[in-house]
Amino acid sequence: MKFIVVLFWSLLLSELGGFVIAKLNNTSFNVALSAIIGVFVVLCVFGIDKFGILPDPEAKSSAK
Repeated sequence: MKFIVVLFWSLLLSELGGFVIAKLNNTSFNVALSAIIGVFVVLCVFGIDKFGILPDPEAKSSAK
C-alpha cells in the first residue's frame, strides 16, 4: 500500500511540476517524460529506504 501511495503522489507532483516548468519555458508539455521522472523518483526513494538506511544496532548486554 505504501508503494501505491508514494507512486500516486510522485506521479501527481511530477506532472504538476512538468506542467509549470513547461509553461515557464514556453514549451510544450510532455506527459510521458514527466511520468518517467516520477517513476524514477519513486524507485530512488524506495531504493534509499531499502538499502540506504541502516538498521538500529542491537544492544550488547554486559551481564555475565
